[in-house]
Amino acid sequence: MSQAVKVGRFMLIGPIGAGKTTLFNRLFGKDEVARKTQAMEFEGDSGIDTPGEYFSHPRLYHALITMAADVDRLVYVHPADGLDCRLPYGLLEVYAGKTIDAIVTKMDLPEADLRRVTQLLRDAGVSGQIFPVSIHDPAAIKHLRGHLLGLEHNLMEQA
Repeated sequence: MSQAVKVGRFMLIGPIGAGKTTLFNRLFGKDEVARKTQAMEFEGDSGIDTPGEYFSHPRLYHALITMAADVDRLVYVHPADGLDCRLPYGLLEVYAGKTIDAIVTKMDLPEADLRRVTQLLRDAGVSGQIFPVSIHDPAAIKHLRGHLLGLEHNLMEQA
């Protein structure tokens, strides 16, 4: 019999319009239209969705830094057609010791350039795994959900 693996809480961070809330809703099976919010959204002890404004405006960094103390994994969300990275220099260094992954969203866009975006993210300091996804690709969402929530460990134990 397999046991649940406790992975810890993750937090999505990234610029306005990267697709964080839409992705967050898909990850947790919510059939909701993403709405503009100025507050963090919590899904129990599993995940936190942050407003892009918290990431995009230096005066709001303190909210990200404070909340990051309570998570195990930071997940930077970046659109596949975004060829500039607004990840503030040194911001990821504040989170030393935490896993820092990235999700490249909007992979279904014609302008998607995974190779260039991946290099951009590595240059910006993302050292963990990088997941290309489209919200229209259930297999990619399932794989990402398994990674973030520890479900792949449970599936491997059951095999």
